[in-house]
Amino acid sequence: MVNLVLTVTSASGGTSYQFRFLVKTPASVIFQSPLENYTTLIGQSQFTKSVAFPSAAFSGSDSLLGQYGASVDVVSPVAQPNAATSSFFINILDSSEHERTQTVSVQASGYNASESVSVSIRTQTTSTLVFSQTMSASPGGIVTASWKIPVNATIDTYVVTVSGTSTFKNPPDVQHFAVNAATMSVGTITVFKPIYQRTETMRFSFQPIYPDGSLPSTGVGLLALSSPSGTRVTLTATYDSISQTFNASYTTSIINQTGIWTVTLGTRACSDAYGNAGPGTTIMNTPQLTPAALTIDVTTNTNIAVGQQLKFNATVEYPDGTTLQSGTVRAYLLYSGTPAINDSVPMVFDTTLGLWVANSGTATRAITIQNTPPASFSLYYFGIIAAIIAGLLIAFFLVFKRHRVTHARLKIDLEAVHSEAGRIESSEFFQSVKDQVRKEKDE
Repeated sequence: MVNLVLTVTSASGGTSYQFRFLVKTPASVIFQSPLENYTTLIGQSQFTKSVAFPSAAFSGSDSLLGQYGASVDVVSPVAQPNAATSSFFINILDSSEHERTQTVSVQASGYNASESVSVSIRTQTTSTLVFSQTMSASPGGIVTASWKIPVNATIDTYVVTVSGTSTFKNPPDVQHFAVNAATMSVGTITVFKPIYQRTETMRFSFQPIYPDGSLPSTGVGLLALSSPSGTRVTLTATYDSISQTFNASYTTSIINQTGIWTVTLGTRACSDAYGNAGPGTTIMNTPQLTPAALTIDVTTNTNIAVGQQLKFNATVEYPDGTTLQSGTVRAYLLYSGTPAINDSVPMVFDTTLGLWVANSGTATRAITIQNTPPASFSLYYFGIIAAIIAGLLIAFFLVFKRHRVTHARLKIDLEAVHSEAGRIESSEFFQSVKDQVRKEKDE
């Protein structure tokens, strides 16, 4: 049903108007509506009047395919044939252009009830039959059919023909439509992480969608990745059958510029194996690149004795697991005792071991220095004490021989020596030495 609307301007107020709608079919058959009346109010200069075709008030037929002419004759107050004209089209297709994967809908009318009607679709260039169906018309004489265009359909003009077994139309129900490549839509480019560190791999994915909502299973896409300064690289996105997405990646380097990067999928930069492309508009996303946080692993003995040499090595890795092999690396020796020590130690990379090692000096992580001196240290002091005692005895005998003292005096001196030795033996230092010697003997 078509709604015809008449708009009258420059009308006279307080005037009665009579007019008639006319419709001319593609077969040159003219249908007229009954007289339509409209009286303007005082001062009214414009009005509209509408009528539906075909309808109970305006009988006729719109079952023919083609262009229909529409006109209005003014009957009074002054006769004016064809005072307004227009036209409209009756089609048997929902659209004159379609894209692959879309569905072509066919609807024709004017056939006899339950009449056997055939619908066929062929390519115009080679007359290749791509769709054929025979069906019965509805009680109202309407025939409907649909054809889903394959994703790899030939790009061409197609011809739809609807023909009955008892109804013959002039012009016949034959209409053309174009099939074009599908324009795939892309909602967004997915960035797996919003922030990356240098040496990490940026990963991107996107999912094209055909006009019918289905997903492609083949193809390739080109992504443009730009640094903050505008340096650009092109990434090839390939199809992953598991995720049904197109994926691309870019491994950043230790010298890549940090900041906001931009990944872009340009217009029609993605296509499948059949030439369908998308998206229709440019899509982009903005990941961020930050300096790399190095992982440092120091290997050393964390418990050493006084005077023992401390050896260590270090492994320095980037976020991607690769080893740092050039740059500035320093180790620091921090000692909280007295006097305080804060020394830096230069380091070099050992290509054979794949480790950073100290070039000179020592470097530490948290270590504990034993407060108890080593065994050799305690025996040394024990030897000194023994020598002192022996020296006292030798000195005593020398004095005794030189002065030839009496037995009573000798007894007194020996008692003094014995008393002095007892005092030394009972001292805290000597007792600690004895304990250390006993401990080492037991071990």
